[in-house]
This record gives sequence, C-alpha cells and structure tokens, in this order.
Amino acid sequence: MNTDVEELLKDGMERFTAGVRAPAGLVQAVTADRRQRRRRLAIRGAAACGAAAATVAAVLAVSAGTSAPARTGGTITQARDVAYLVHRVEKALTGTHLVFQGQTTSKYGPSTGWAYGNRSRFEEFTGLGCGHALPSGWCTHRGGSERYLTAGTALVDGKLVGAYVTYFDHKYSLSKVVPPPRACSTTARLEMGGPGVPTTRWADFISATLACGAARVTGHVWIDGVRTTRITGSPVTVKLVPGYAKVVRERYVRTTWTMYVNPATYLPVRIEGSTQSFGGSPGMTAGLSVTNVQWLPPTRANIAKATVIIPPGYEQESSPANQ
Repeated sequence: MNTDVEELLKDGMERFTAGVRAPAGLVQAVTADRRQRRRRLAIRGAAACGAAAATVAAVLAVSAGTSAPARTGGTITQARDVAYLVHRVEKALTGTHLVFQGQTTSKYGPSTGWAYGNRSRFEEFTGLGCGHALPSGWCTHRGGSERYLTAGTALVDGKLVGAYVTYFDHKYSLSKVVPPPRACSTTARLEMGGPGVPTTRWADFISATLACGAARVTGHVWIDGVRTTRITGSPVTVKLVPGYAKVVRERYVRTTWTMYVNPATYLPVRIEGSTQSFGGSPGMTAGLSVTNVQWLPPTRANIAKATVIIPPGYEQESSPANQ
C-alpha cells in the first residue's frame, strides 16, 4: 500500500473514531498534517481520468478479449449502452467552463469546495458540537461553527502551488501541485467516499469510471425539480495496515459513492460518499457525506473563490507532504 493511501485511510478512520468512540467533534492538532494530505488527495482525486479511456474502443476492450468466451447478447448490449452514454457525456460537456461549488454536510462538520481549471479550494468548518477551536486544535464545545482549515491551490509569486491553512493556530504550509491519480484507481475511488471532490473535469471522471466498470448508471432520481441520472460507483474495500488496524480495532475500510447528474449537461447536481470500517470488535462504523453542487458563471469574483488566500501574519511551516 502506498503512503498516500495509507495516510488517507488513517485520517478517515481517525475521523470515524472521533465521531463514534470519543466526544462528538473532538479534534487534535496532531491530525492536521494527515488532513492536509487527505484534502490534497481529495482535491486532485478525480481530476485526471484520461479521455482516451472513455472512447468506444476502450469500452469494448474492457468487455472483450481474444481468449474470452463468446459474449451473450446482454453483455454486448450493455457495452453498447455504456459506449453511447460515454459519447453523450463527452459531447454534452465539450467547451464547458464553469466554477464548481459544492456544499457538504457530514457528521464531522460542514465544508465547502470550489474548483476552476487547475485551481481549487476546500474549506472545512468545525461542527456545532465542537464550536470554537483552541490554538491546540481541540474543541471548546462553546460558540458556533467556524473555519477550521483550508486546502487547495494558491498563487505565490505568480506561481500556482499547493497550500494548506489552519485557522485555529494561524499557520500554513506550501507544497508542489502533484499530479492526480486515475479516476479508476483505488486512491481516487477511496477519496470519492468522502466529501465531494472539487474538480471541473467531471466529463473525464464519468466517462472513465463507466468505461472501466468502476461505476454504472443505476436509474433516475428527481432532485429539486430536476430529473437526474444516478451513477453509482462500485464499492472498494481495502485492508488496513496491521499497526493501524490494531489501534482502531478494525481490519477493513470500504467506500462507495453515488453521483446525480443533469442528463442534459452531465454536470453533477449532488454527490454522496459513504465510508465504512469493519472487521473488528467495535462493530461497523459508518460515515456519510452529501455534497450539493452549484455551477457558477466564470466571473472574476467566482474564479477567485477557487484560490486559497493566506491570511496576513500567518506563520509558515514546512510542508507536511515533505515530512
């Protein structure tokens, strides 16, 4: 298991145990570095999907092979349906340049994400049970929800870099903008189990996951007066590394996701992510996040929302990604 995936799983499990086995909303500053890595992965998680993988030829290549037995009519029909849908997705989103804004609710507190082109910003708030956060990162359980951290990209000396800001201790760190994983990779599929991924390349993501079999169309649902197409990701299960499995007393983590898209534009309207941990003595624990998506016109003000702003006077630390 690579380091990024291991840290991703560690962070997700820590958030589950904080909500289930510890006082609601309790947060420690020592988990901030892992959160940074998770948010960086979340921001990039569905960005690169490879349009080539979404071609009709690729779809048919997945379902056929020289040594495979003859295909049934149903399988061939299914492959053709996927190819047709992929074609519609690519055609519908050609030339679309809008600003993604996702409002997420979950048991861990609200968050908001923005994305435009190669810029992104993810902002997380404390939950009502946490209230104001101390400089140590611990909750006071007093006051209302407030900004806790922001991660994404920032412009520093005219260059786009990765940025991570913690408001509770007035600190920030910078890092290189790392290439995103493939949409069908385990890392990307695990990330989709968390808060909605801010990216503008949803056509690539949908096309690639349908083509490789990581997702499928599962029906139609009305959301806010719009009849959406429901696309469901296949569950992915990963065994926890022994050391961490012992700490959390669980052996596995499983994630899945569901996306509701506008059938005319194939832009997401809502994204739901689900993560479960199981296989240990505490029994199954689960977390669900729901992200409602808006698409904003690419005005200067809206594009600016997709860029992290480092507040004046904040102290710079070495990037957790390099530690």
